[in-house]
Amino acid sequence: MNPRRHIAPALAVLVLTASLSFALEPPITDLAQFFVYNSRGIPTIDASWRLTVDGAVATPLSLDLQAIKQYPAITKMATLECYIPGGTTLLVGNAVWTGVSLKALIEAAGPLPDANSVRFHAVDGYTLGDCDLATILSSDEIILAYEMNGQTLPLSQGYPLRLVVPGAGGFGWVQWVERIEIVTEPPGFAFPYLPQHARILRPQPDSTIALGTYTIRGMAVSGTGREITRVEVSTDGGLTWRDAVLTSEFVPNVWKHWEFAWQIPNLGQYFILARTYDDTGAAQQEEGGFGWRDFVTPVNVEPDTDGDGVPDSQDNCPGIFNPSQRDSDGDGIGDVCDIDSPDLEGRNPISFRDFALFASAWHVPDSGPRAGDLNADGVVNALDLQVLAQDWLSTRYPP
Repeated sequence: MNPRRHIAPALAVLVLTASLSFALEPPITDLAQFFVYNSRGIPTIDASWRLTVDGAVATPLSLDLQAIKQYPAITKMATLECYIPGGTTLLVGNAVWTGVSLKALIEAAGPLPDANSVRFHAVDGYTLGDCDLATILSSDEIILAYEMNGQTLPLSQGYPLRLVVPGAGGFGWVQWVERIEIVTEPPGFAFPYLPQHARILRPQPDSTIALGTYTIRGMAVSGTGREITRVEVSTDGGLTWRDAVLTSEFVPNVWKHWEFAWQIPNLGQYFILARTYDDTGAAQQEEGGFGWRDFVTPVNVEPDTDGDGVPDSQDNCPGIFNPSQRDSDGDGIGDVCDIDSPDLEGRNPISFRDFALFASAWHVPDSGPRAGDLNADGVVNALDLQVLAQDWLSTRYPP
C-alpha cells in the first residue's frame, strides 16, 4: 500500500449462482457499503472549484463540472482494490463509473512537443505522478469520473472528480482531482496494475464456523485485463486442491466471483487458500507479492449440536434448531428458548405493540422458528396468543 495515501472500497454484498452455466453479471457494491479510506480526511469542495489542465500545454483549460460534462461521457464497470500484497486485510468493491476520458481532456489542452509526464493534484493536497504521458494518451480506459453507480459521485468517494484506472491498485485512483499538470520531466511513476489473484470473502479470517456443509465464497481478478478461467480452493493449507465454481461472467478488470461447497470432515483449525489461472493458462504465483500463500484464511470449526448451522459457542439457543437466531427482546437469548420472548418489539414491558407484531405473523407459512411461535411448536396459532396474553397480563397486572 502506498504509505502516503490509499483509497479503496470494501466488500460488497454478493449475488451468486451455483452453476457456471447461469453466471450473472458481476455484483455491484452499493454506495452505502463502499469503503472509504484515506489519510488526509475528506476535504471541503468550494463552489468555485474548477479543474485545470495546464503546464506544458498550448491551451490551458479551466473547467467547471458542467463544462466537463459537455465532453462525451464514458461509462465503465471497474473493480477497485487496495494494493495490499498478502495478508487478510480486504478492501475491495465494484462499481459502474461514468465520466470523461482523461486522454480527451489532455488532448484538448494540446501538450507541447517537450511534454513527457502528467501530475495529478487533489484538493486535499495529494499528488500522484509523474505518469508517462505517451502511455496515458494511448489509453481509452482511464477516465475522470463524476458519477458512480448512476448517481453523483459522493464526496466521500472523490466528488467532483475521481481518477478511475481500471485494473490498477487503489492508491492510483486519485480523489478530488483539481489539477492535471503536464510537465517536461521524464516519467517516474507507473500505475500499479494488480497481478492475477483470488481473495476469500467468506469466511472471515479467524472466524468460527459450524461442523457440516459450508460454502466458501470469494473473488478473483487480473488487473491486466486477462480473464480468470479457473479458481482452486484448498482447505488444508495447500496440500490438496479442488475446483471452485465460477459464478459471475467475465468483464475486463472486474472481479469474478466463485464459490466452493466444503464438506467439513472434522472439528479443529483449518487454513483455507485459493489460487487462480488466467486465459493463457498462467497460474497465480505461489510466493511474493500477491502470491496465494500470502492470503491464507484460518478458521476454527466447532460443534453444532442442533444442526442449525450456528456453532454452539455462538448459538443463542444451543440445543434447539434456531438458524434465524431471532432475539426479539435483545437479551442474548433466542426467542425459541426465551421465557420472556413475548416482548417482540424489545421495549419492555409487553404492550399492544407486541400484539401488533404477533398479529403480523399470524398464519404466515414458515418452515422454521419465528418470532410469534412463542411455544416453539412450529406454528403461530391461538396457543401462542395465549402465551403472549398471559405474559402481557402478568406484566400489566402482577399478582
